Amino acid sequence: MATAVIFGGRSCEHDVSVVTGVQALGELRAYKPLPVYIDADGGWHTGKNLFTVSGVRSGRGMKDVYLRPGSNLLYAGSRAIARVDEAVLCCHGAGGEDGSLQGYLELCGVTYTCSGVLASALCLDKAEFKRFALAGGFPVLPFASYTREEWSGDIYSVADKLNAIGYPLMIKPARLGSSIGIGSAADEKELVVRTRTAFMFDGKIVAEKLLTDFRELSCAALGDGTDIIVSGVEEPIGWKHFMTYEDKYAGKRAVKRRLPADIAPALTERVRSLTRDVFVRAGLNGVARADWLLDNDGKLYLNEVNTVPGSLASYLFIAGGMSVSEFYGRLLSSARTAAKERSRTVYRFSPPSSSVK
Repeated sequence: MATAVIFGGRSCEHDVSVVTGVQALGELRAYKPLPVYIDADGGWHTGKNLFTVSGVRSGRGMKDVYLRPGSNLLYAGSRAIARVDEAVLCCHGAGGEDGSLQGYLELCGVTYTCSGVLASALCLDKAEFKRFALAGGFPVLPFASYTREEWSGDIYSVADKLNAIGYPLMIKPARLGSSIGIGSAADEKELVVRTRTAFMFDGKIVAEKLLTDFRELSCAALGDGTDIIVSGVEEPIGWKHFMTYEDKYAGKRAVKRRLPADIAPALTERVRSLTRDVFVRAGLNGVARADWLLDNDGKLYLNEVNTVPGSLASYLFIAGGMSVSEFYGRLLSSARTAAKERSRTVYRFSPPSSSVK
């Protein structure tokens, strides 16, 4: 039996996923984890060198592996090298956070730490998630979405959608994270530039009203199959107009984070309560981080939910007094509970024989 840590992936967020995966491997040492690295072309590998970022980048000592549908055995060539009992998912973005990997692991019978297929797909698609949030009564900024086909074939329809919101706008690839491909547009000229950039990374865009004076807040929820624990609220500080990729991941030049956030206790409890509510309403599992926007009038908006958050958001719970071993114990417990629930479903049906001839 093995606890696999699956990381990397064929995604623009590949490098971030590697960092999350390597961190999880280090924190799961007591489980003697099995690294499963998905390279930028989609190939699966394992190897002793995959416990460090430099080892992953070197490409040395890696063995090609794969899982077969209907079996939780990990193969290298025609030989089974491990039985994957459970998997800790650390793949951010397309192919790893959108329900694809989750569905494949269900076909293979592998228990995984993450939200399920539907919840994962919903939360990665910013446009669909905002529609869900709006219908559920959660506060969201005015938004619209449009596709490459709409942009090239019916630009006036797109213009009508955006004019209803009004400039300035924030333009984002709908199914991508880490602030990749996003940008602000103050007028039509900038809109064209930002849209072309966003369409490089996704065929669907979400445009939302741009706040010009606001703060970002983050809060995570962790379920273990019996209860839900909500973390404290953190606040990224030091960014300028909006959080860029460099702000998040530029090492020593990245923005700092204030934990707990410097906000009123009542607002802290509201963010925590709403984070718990969206976790439940969206059918999330394992760990997820909700990101919020707070404008200068004190209005709070739900920005997005990450079902595979950076560093698995473990630091938010550890800062609140939870040990590393307890965090992963709860995370794996949530995976086992979800798998047990799926196992209750019957997949074979024999219709009753009819006496009518």
